[in-house]
Amino acid sequence: MRHSVLARLLAGVALGATVLAGQGVAAHAAPDRLRIPTLGTDAAVIEVPARNDTLAVGSRLRGAVYTWSKGDPPCDPTGSTVYAGHAWRAGNGVADRWGQLRRGDLITVAGCRFRVTKREFWPAQRRIGSLYSVSGPARIVLLACKADDYAKRTVVFARKVEG
Repeated sequence: MRHSVLARLLAGVALGATVLAGQGVAAHAAPDRLRIPTLGTDAAVIEVPARNDTLAVGSRLRGAVYTWSKGDPPCDPTGSTVYAGHAWRAGNGVADRWGQLRRGDLITVAGCRFRVTKREFWPAQRRIGSLYSVSGPARIVLLACKADDYAKRTVVFARKVEG
């Protein structure tokens, strides 16, 4: 059941016209930070609720990524955690350069390390419920609009590594 709810939740995430930016989202900052050394990213992880099966992503462009407040933590031994960030043509978004990530790049969050396994660009209309899984290897998924083409999304997959 939880997978079904989250699949519907993620299917409704849209980082563009349907983002519930700045609409009084009752989010709170988790103690975690998402860091991507190759990009110089150091962002607060903000847990947000869902409304009408849509992740209530906040309006902070820089220095913050958003994850579902009822989702699994990233260091779980199985499944995936999704982080949404904003990309902005003007160059002010935390996710502006996620499209430059390459296989093997390191991402850290919640004291765990993840290595990028692949990066894809999806049409914005593509359903994204498949990004979340409660089974399989531990991974994180970064999701944002493509900075130079809002009709596409940047999707980065990274698997947990030991040590």
